[in-house]
Amino acid sequence: MNEYIGLILINLGIVFNLVSCLGLVRLPDVYTRLQSSTKAVTMGTSLVLLGIAIFTGSGSVIAKSLLTGFFVFITAPTAAHAIARSAHNSGIRVERITAEGLIGRTIEYELLDVIRVGEKFEKDRFDFFLETCPIFDLEESLTEQQLFERVSKILAPRLNMEPETLENKLLDREQEATTALAPRVAFPHVIVEGKNMFEMVIFRARQGVNFSADAPDVKAIFVLVGTEDQWHFYLRSMAALATIVREEDFFDDWLAAGGIEQLHQLLLERSRRRHNAD
Repeated sequence: MNEYIGLILINLGIVFNLVSCLGLVRLPDVYTRLQSSTKAVTMGTSLVLLGIAIFTGSGSVIAKSLLTGFFVFITAPTAAHAIARSAHNSGIRVERITAEGLIGRTIEYELLDVIRVGEKFEKDRFDFFLETCPIFDLEESLTEQQLFERVSKILAPRLNMEPETLENKLLDREQEATTALAPRVAFPHVIVEGKNMFEMVIFRARQGVNFSADAPDVKAIFVLVGTEDQWHFYLRSMAALATIVREEDFFDDWLAAGGIEQLHQLLLERSRRRHNAD
Protein backbone atom coordinates (compact mmCIF):
# COMPACT_ATOMS: atom_id res chain seq x y z
CA MET A 1 0.00 0.00 0.00
CA ASN A 2 2.79 2.44 0.90
CA GLU A 3 4.40 1.82 -2.50
CA TYR A 4 1.23 2.95 -4.34
CA ILE A 5 0.84 6.07 -2.19
CA GLY A 6 4.51 6.90 -2.71
CA LEU A 7 4.24 6.49 -6.49
CA ILE A 8 1.14 8.69 -6.61
CA LEU A 9 2.89 11.46 -4.67
CA ILE A 10 6.03 11.19 -6.82
CA ASN A 11 3.98 11.46 -10.02
CA LEU A 12 2.06 14.45 -8.66
CA GLY A 13 5.36 16.12 -7.83
CA ILE A 14 6.63 15.51 -11.35
CA VAL A 15 3.46 17.09 -12.77
CA PHE A 16 3.99 20.21 -10.63
CA ASN A 17 7.60 20.47 -11.79
CA LEU A 18 6.60 20.07 -15.44
CA VAL A 19 4.03 22.85 -15.06
CA SER A 20 6.74 25.00 -13.52
CA CYS A 21 9.03 24.38 -16.52
CA LEU A 22 6.19 25.33 -18.87
CA GLY A 23 5.65 28.54 -16.91
CA LEU A 24 9.32 29.49 -17.23
CA VAL A 25 9.00 29.24 -21.01
CA ARG A 26 5.56 30.80 -21.47
CA LEU A 27 5.24 33.51 -18.81
CA PRO A 28 6.26 36.99 -20.03
CA ASP A 29 8.52 38.51 -17.36
CA VAL A 30 10.82 37.80 -14.43
CA TYR A 31 8.13 38.37 -11.79
CA THR A 32 5.57 35.92 -13.16
CA ARG A 33 8.31 33.39 -13.91
CA LEU A 34 9.39 33.59 -10.28
CA GLN A 35 5.91 32.48 -9.24
CA SER A 36 6.26 29.41 -11.41
CA SER A 37 9.83 28.61 -10.43
CA THR A 38 9.23 28.87 -6.68
CA LYS A 39 5.67 27.92 -5.74
CA ALA A 40 5.20 25.10 -8.25
CA VAL A 41 8.73 23.79 -7.85
CA THR A 42 8.52 23.88 -4.04
CA MET A 43 5.27 21.94 -4.10
CA GLY A 44 6.53 19.51 -6.75
CA THR A 45 9.85 18.85 -5.03
CA SER A 46 8.15 18.40 -1.66
CA LEU A 47 5.71 15.87 -3.09
CA VAL A 48 8.53 13.92 -4.74
CA LEU A 49 10.52 13.84 -1.48
CA LEU A 50 7.47 12.80 0.51
CA GLY A 51 6.65 10.12 -2.03
CA ILE A 52 10.19 8.73 -1.89
CA ALA A 53 10.08 8.65 1.91
CA ILE A 54 6.77 6.77 1.94
CA PHE A 55 7.80 4.45 -0.91
CA THR A 56 11.03 3.32 0.72
CA GLY A 57 9.93 3.37 4.34
CA SER A 58 13.60 3.61 5.31
CA GLY A 59 14.38 5.70 8.37
CA SER A 60 17.51 7.23 6.85
CA VAL A 61 15.70 8.09 3.60
CA ILE A 62 12.82 9.68 5.54
CA ALA A 63 15.29 11.78 7.56
CA LYS A 64 17.14 12.92 4.45
CA SER A 65 13.86 13.71 2.66
CA LEU A 66 12.59 15.81 5.56
CA LEU A 67 15.90 17.66 5.81
CA THR A 68 15.99 18.35 2.07
CA GLY A 69 12.36 19.51 2.11
CA PHE A 70 13.14 21.88 4.99
CA PHE A 71 15.97 23.49 3.00
CA VAL A 72 13.75 23.78 -0.09
CA PHE A 73 11.05 25.59 1.91
CA ILE A 74 13.64 27.99 3.34
CA THR A 75 15.78 28.71 0.28
CA ALA A 76 13.17 28.89 -2.53
CA PRO A 77 11.17 31.90 -1.26
CA THR A 78 14.36 33.62 -0.06
CA ALA A 79 15.95 33.30 -3.50
CA ALA A 80 12.75 34.45 -5.20
CA HIS A 81 12.55 37.52 -2.99
CA ALA A 82 16.19 38.40 -3.71
CA ILE A 83 15.73 38.04 -7.48
CA ALA A 84 12.49 40.05 -7.51
CA ARG A 85 14.05 42.81 -5.42
CA SER A 86 17.09 43.00 -7.70
CA ALA A 87 14.87 43.10 -10.78
CA HIS A 88 12.77 45.89 -9.30
CA ASN A 89 15.84 47.90 -8.30
CA SER A 90 17.23 47.46 -11.83
CA GLY A 91 14.09 48.99 -13.33
CA ILE A 92 12.74 45.82 -14.93
CA ARG A 93 9.00 46.30 -15.47
CA VAL A 94 6.07 43.91 -15.41
CA GLU A 95 5.05 43.09 -18.95
CA ARG A 96 1.53 44.27 -19.76
CA ILE A 97 1.33 43.44 -23.43
CA THR A 98 1.17 39.66 -23.62
CA ALA A 99 0.53 37.02 -26.21
CA GLU A 100 -3.05 36.06 -27.00
CA GLY A 101 -3.81 32.74 -25.40
CA LEU A 102 -1.14 33.14 -22.71
CA ILE A 103 -3.59 34.40 -20.13
CA GLY A 104 -6.71 34.60 -22.27
CA ARG A 105 -6.31 38.27 -23.19
CA THR A 106 -5.36 40.10 -26.37
CA ILE A 107 -3.38 43.25 -26.99
CA GLU A 108 -6.68 45.07 -27.43
CA TYR A 109 -7.78 44.31 -23.88
CA GLU A 110 -4.41 45.37 -22.52
CA LEU A 111 -4.70 48.71 -24.28
CA LEU A 112 -8.24 49.15 -23.00
CA ASP A 113 -6.94 48.58 -19.47
CA VAL A 114 -4.70 51.61 -19.96
CA ILE A 115 -7.70 53.63 -21.13
CA ARG A 116 -9.92 52.55 -18.25
CA VAL A 117 -7.57 53.47 -15.43
CA GLY A 118 -8.60 57.10 -15.74
CA GLU A 119 -5.17 58.56 -16.40
CA LYS A 120 -5.08 61.42 -18.88
CA PHE A 121 -3.18 60.96 -22.11
CA GLU A 122 -0.10 63.04 -22.78
CA LYS A 123 -2.09 65.00 -25.32
CA ASP A 124 0.36 67.62 -26.51
CA ARG A 125 3.25 65.25 -26.99
CA PHE A 126 1.21 62.54 -28.67
CA ASP A 127 -0.43 65.03 -31.02
CA PHE A 128 3.00 66.40 -31.90
CA PHE A 129 4.21 62.95 -32.87
CA LEU A 130 0.98 62.27 -34.74
CA GLU A 131 1.35 65.49 -36.69
CA THR A 132 5.04 65.15 -37.51
CA CYS A 133 5.62 61.39 -37.85
CA PRO A 134 6.08 60.07 -41.39
CA ILE A 135 3.13 58.40 -43.11
CA PHE A 136 3.62 56.17 -46.14
CA ASP A 137 0.93 55.16 -48.61
CA LEU A 138 1.83 51.71 -49.92
CA GLU A 139 0.37 50.82 -53.29
CA GLU A 140 2.18 47.49 -53.64
CA SER A 141 1.65 44.32 -51.66
CA LEU A 142 4.36 43.65 -49.05
CA THR A 143 5.20 40.74 -46.83
CA GLU A 144 5.67 41.32 -43.12
CA GLN A 145 9.45 41.03 -43.50
CA GLN A 146 9.52 43.50 -46.40
CA LEU A 147 7.51 45.95 -44.33
CA PHE A 148 9.89 45.68 -41.36
CA GLU A 149 12.87 46.08 -43.68
CA ARG A 150 11.38 49.35 -44.91
CA VAL A 151 10.57 50.47 -41.37
CA SER A 152 14.14 49.78 -40.27
CA LYS A 153 15.63 51.85 -43.07
CA ILE A 154 13.42 54.77 -42.00
CA LEU A 155 13.81 54.60 -38.21
CA ALA A 156 17.24 53.07 -37.59
CA PRO A 157 19.21 56.25 -38.42
CA ARG A 158 17.05 58.23 -35.99
CA LEU A 159 17.67 55.67 -33.26
CA ASN A 160 21.44 55.32 -33.87
CA MET A 161 20.97 51.66 -34.79
CA GLU A 162 21.88 49.41 -37.65
CA PRO A 163 18.81 48.72 -39.84
CA GLU A 164 19.40 44.97 -39.62
CA THR A 165 19.35 45.12 -35.82
CA LEU A 166 16.03 46.94 -35.70
CA GLU A 167 14.54 44.67 -38.36
CA ASN A 168 15.51 41.59 -36.37
CA LYS A 169 14.00 43.06 -33.19
CA LEU A 170 10.71 43.70 -34.98
CA LEU A 171 10.68 40.21 -36.48
CA ASP A 172 11.52 38.60 -33.14
CA ARG A 173 8.76 40.58 -31.43
CA GLU A 174 6.29 39.38 -34.04
CA GLN A 175 7.38 35.80 -33.51
CA GLU A 176 6.58 36.08 -29.80
CA ALA A 177 3.02 37.22 -30.52
CA THR A 178 1.33 38.99 -33.38
CA THR A 179 0.94 42.74 -32.93
CA ALA A 180 -2.24 42.81 -35.01
CA LEU A 181 -4.93 44.48 -32.91
CA ALA A 182 -7.69 43.46 -35.32
CA PRO A 183 -7.89 41.96 -38.83
CA ARG A 184 -7.09 45.34 -40.42
CA VAL A 185 -4.78 47.12 -37.97
CA ALA A 186 -1.42 46.29 -36.37
CA PHE A 187 0.83 47.99 -33.81
CA PRO A 188 4.36 46.61 -34.28
CA HIS A 189 6.37 47.85 -31.29
CA VAL A 190 9.73 47.19 -29.65
CA ILE A 191 11.88 48.60 -26.87
CA VAL A 192 15.47 49.42 -27.87
CA GLU A 193 18.59 50.36 -25.95
CA GLY A 194 19.40 53.98 -25.23
CA LYS A 195 17.82 57.01 -23.56
CA ASN A 196 15.13 59.55 -24.45
CA MET A 197 14.25 58.11 -27.85
CA PHE A 198 10.78 57.51 -29.26
CA GLU A 199 9.80 57.20 -32.91
CA MET A 200 6.59 56.41 -34.73
CA VAL A 201 5.92 55.69 -38.40
CA ILE A 202 2.56 54.94 -40.01
CA PHE A 203 1.65 52.98 -43.13
CA ARG A 204 -1.52 52.66 -45.16
CA ALA A 205 -1.26 49.38 -47.07
CA ARG A 206 -3.85 49.44 -49.81
CA GLN A 207 -3.09 45.84 -50.81
CA GLY A 208 -2.74 44.72 -47.20
CA VAL A 209 0.06 43.05 -45.21
CA ASN A 210 -0.26 39.50 -43.86
CA PHE A 211 0.53 39.57 -40.12
CA SER A 212 -1.12 36.33 -39.03
CA ALA A 213 -3.85 33.86 -39.91
CA ASP A 214 -6.33 36.07 -38.05
CA ALA A 215 -5.00 39.27 -39.65
CA PRO A 216 -4.01 38.46 -43.25
CA ASP A 217 -4.99 41.81 -44.75
CA VAL A 218 -3.81 44.60 -42.45
CA LYS A 219 -4.45 48.04 -43.94
CA ALA A 220 -3.26 50.34 -41.13
CA ILE A 221 0.13 49.80 -39.50
CA PHE A 222 1.38 52.00 -36.64
CA VAL A 223 5.01 51.22 -35.74
CA LEU A 224 6.31 52.44 -32.37
CA VAL A 225 9.93 52.15 -31.24
CA GLY A 226 11.26 53.63 -28.03
CA THR A 227 13.72 53.29 -25.19
CA GLU A 228 12.95 51.92 -21.72
CA ASP A 229 12.60 55.36 -20.14
CA GLN A 230 9.81 56.22 -22.60
CA TRP A 231 7.62 53.26 -21.58
CA HIS A 232 4.90 55.45 -20.04
CA PHE A 233 4.48 57.55 -23.17
CA TYR A 234 4.86 54.40 -25.25
CA LEU A 235 1.77 52.87 -23.62
CA ARG A 236 -0.16 56.14 -23.77
CA SER A 237 0.50 56.41 -27.50
CA MET A 238 -0.67 52.86 -28.15
CA ALA A 239 -3.81 53.40 -26.09
CA ALA A 240 -4.55 56.67 -27.90
CA LEU A 241 -4.13 55.00 -31.29
CA ALA A 242 -6.36 52.13 -30.17
CA THR A 243 -9.07 54.64 -29.28
CA ILE A 244 -8.76 56.30 -32.69
CA VAL A 245 -8.98 53.14 -34.79
CA ARG A 246 -11.86 51.70 -32.77
CA GLU A 247 -14.26 54.31 -34.14
CA GLU A 248 -16.87 52.63 -36.30
CA ASP A 249 -16.19 54.45 -39.57
CA PHE A 250 -12.42 54.80 -39.21
CA PHE A 251 -11.41 52.27 -41.86
CA ASP A 252 -13.88 53.56 -44.42
CA ASP A 253 -12.32 57.02 -44.09
CA TRP A 254 -8.80 55.57 -43.87
CA LEU A 255 -9.10 53.76 -47.19
CA ALA A 256 -10.97 56.63 -48.87
CA ALA A 257 -8.40 59.31 -47.94
CA GLY A 258 -6.83 60.80 -51.06
CA GLY A 259 -3.22 60.93 -49.93
CA ILE A 260 -0.75 61.41 -47.12
CA GLU A 261 -2.00 64.88 -46.19
CA GLN A 262 -5.56 63.61 -45.86
CA LEU A 263 -4.34 60.67 -43.76
CA HIS A 264 -2.63 63.10 -41.40
CA GLN A 265 -5.77 65.22 -41.18
CA LEU A 266 -7.92 62.15 -40.54
CA LEU A 267 -5.74 61.02 -37.62
CA LEU A 268 -5.56 64.51 -36.11
CA GLU A 269 -9.33 64.91 -36.38
CA ARG A 270 -9.90 61.57 -34.64
CA SER A 271 -7.39 62.56 -31.99
CA ARG A 272 -9.38 65.74 -31.28
CA ARG A 273 -12.50 63.58 -30.86
CA ARG A 274 -10.55 61.50 -28.35
CA HIS A 275 -9.73 64.62 -26.34
CA ASN A 276 -13.37 65.71 -26.34
CA ALA A 277 -14.37 62.32 -25.00
CA ASP A 278 -11.91 62.48 -22.09
